[in-house]
Amino acid sequence: MQLSAVAVHRDEATAAIRDAFSDVGAWITDVHFFSGVQTVFTFEILSESIGALEAALISAGLSFDDQSRARLASARMPGEIQGTLAVIFARGDPDLRHEVPAVPG
Repeated sequence: MQLSAVAVHRDEATAAIRDAFSDVGAWITDVHFFSGVQTVFTFEILSESIGALEAALISAGLSFDDQSRARLASARMPGEIQGTLAVIFARGDPDLRHEVPAVPG
């Protein structure tokens, strides 16, 4: 499942998104930062919790596009759902750099 949303402030939204996933029992399995403009979260969640996740993310300040709302509405099959959530930050910093620690070799 691929979801897209917009949020205003990167730091506040990132913490609220993390808490929203945690509160509904979802797992964030990976995160990719694209400067300060977009972050993509890879997640896993039980299908019966997808409605609670949608509500929690909306409460966290995310605005979903029409396709994402349709995908969330149709994701009611039993089992585990794997997906991505791409969040674009309206007030993001395009020149933000993230330090990636060197892996000991």
